[in-house]
Amino acid sequence: MTQINNISFRIILFTVLLILNSSYVDARKLGDNWRVVKEDKENNIIIYYRTLETGNTEFKGITYINSSLNSFVALIDDFDKMPDWAYRTEKVVKLRQISNKEAYVYTIHPMPWPFMSRDSVLLSHIDQNPQTYVVTVKGSAVPNYIPLNHDYVRISSGESFWQSTPKGNGTIEVVFQGYGEPGGSLSESVFTSAIFRALVKLYLWKLPYKTLKEMRQQIQNEKYHKRRFNFIQEPPQKVMSRVLTPGSFMIAELKD
Repeated sequence: MTQINNISFRIILFTVLLILNSSYVDARKLGDNWRVVKEDKENNIIIYYRTLETGNTEFKGITYINSSLNSFVALIDDFDKMPDWAYRTEKVVKLRQISNKEAYVYTIHPMPWPFMSRDSVLLSHIDQNPQTYVVTVKGSAVPNYIPLNHDYVRISSGESFWQSTPKGNGTIEVVFQGYGEPGGSLSESVFTSAIFRALVKLYLWKLPYKTLKEMRQQIQNEKYHKRRFNFIQEPPQKVMSRVLTPGSFMIAELKD
């Protein structure tokens, strides 16, 4: 067992040295601008990174899906099924429904050994612009809303942002953007916490990429097509901005 632990320690240490080295190279190139870290033309997905003033890495994922705005909201609102398509999500519980547009949501994020799993509490709010028909779902961390569970590390700060924009021909542009403070715990050593933060920075792209990839499949479920919300309006054909041809791939122009 001691030999196995020593081998694991050496592997982790070597990994961290590689991460720190690659992070240094990336930091020289990045500055404050978005940069592409993953592009999948087959699935119409592109992922961007940028570094915030806090030092945290923010991601932005974009894809295009044949779907209505109501189906998009129906999928986001189905918390019980969210672990089926949201990456690193074990359980999602609606703690309190404030209104048909706003709720407190609790999520457990599983992590591989030797790291402790994380949990988070978000205040989620759905809104639609009456002129553009763009639907926005924002989540803001409220870590003290419920007592800490010592089996997990509470994510202390962070924001998530979903946006669905009608593009014509039954297509919506879906943007998934966010960042999070990975947190630390007395149950994790300073060394382990440092490794975790480094790994988050290196592999964060998997969160939006795998989430959007699975979302593209899940949103086609018939039950989401049937749901309608009295606060979500589908746009008339004349206001739709662009039409995508089958198999086309659009890369959005990002502005800070």
